[in-house]
Amino acid sequence: MTANDPSAPGTSPGPARLLDALRLDGRVAFITGAGSARGIGRAIAEIFAAAGAAVGLADLDGAGAEANAAALRRLGSRAHGVQLDVTDPASVARAVATVEQALGPIDVLVNNAGVTSSTPIWELSPGEFDQVLSVNVRGGFLCLRAVLPGMMQRRSGSIIWLSSVAGKQGGGVFGSSHYAASKAAVIGLCQGVARELGPYGIRSNAIAPGLVLTGLVARSSSPELEDQLHQRVASAVPLRRAAQPEDVAYAALYLASDASAYVTGEILDVNGGAYFD
Repeated sequence: MTANDPSAPGTSPGPARLLDALRLDGRVAFITGAGSARGIGRAIAEIFAAAGAAVGLADLDGAGAEANAAALRRLGSRAHGVQLDVTDPASVARAVATVEQALGPIDVLVNNAGVTSSTPIWELSPGEFDQVLSVNVRGGFLCLRAVLPGMMQRRSGSIIWLSSVAGKQGGGVFGSSHYAASKAAVIGLCQGVARELGPYGIRSNAIAPGLVLTGLVARSSSPELEDQLHQRVASAVPLRRAAQPEDVAYAALYLASDASAYVTGEILDVNGGAYFD
């Protein structure tokens, strides 16, 4: 090893190698909850595609997922949209098989599909509680189970979970106790998976955003309430704004790429400083 060797201690890897580490060329990503025209899933798909990945976009709204995939294909990316109900094991198996047939074996799974609810605990029905946990926690497990055999065989893979600041502090600006419980469970599942699958070369990390201005927020509130939420966040968060989907997507790119090759079991806060530990 010489002083000019880029692997030598204390030497800079150089900008080219740094940028190469963030590339996803030759990889296939499967992103759930990617059917909205204004959402985290679509933003992740766009940034992954720009980094060279082939992307499978899956959503309960299959037409929306395919529309987003078609937009990426027009830009020259390999993309495929599928309908997916993350609460149905058969639907998950079909969606994963369809994407793998179209694009190849899945290297990156982004468990982004989720629902929120602001029903107070004293009005919460068992059915609504079960629905939030079924989508936000069980759905991620079912998707993991579907891609896991191939990843274990290849001894590589990256699993990215979408948690929330609500899962760390018992709630947030939007969502209530059952939502917080589901996102805390995602953290536990993510870190348990990191321990179990690390020996197989599979990494498991999560992103915990604060309020993100997405279609989910818009559907769950009136325009007036959405504006109030934005103003509330802007006045309380050190960076003085709510997150945009791209803020989360760039964090996902880091966790999917070789730039985070030695990172697993991490919960990455993307909340403008609203919460950190």
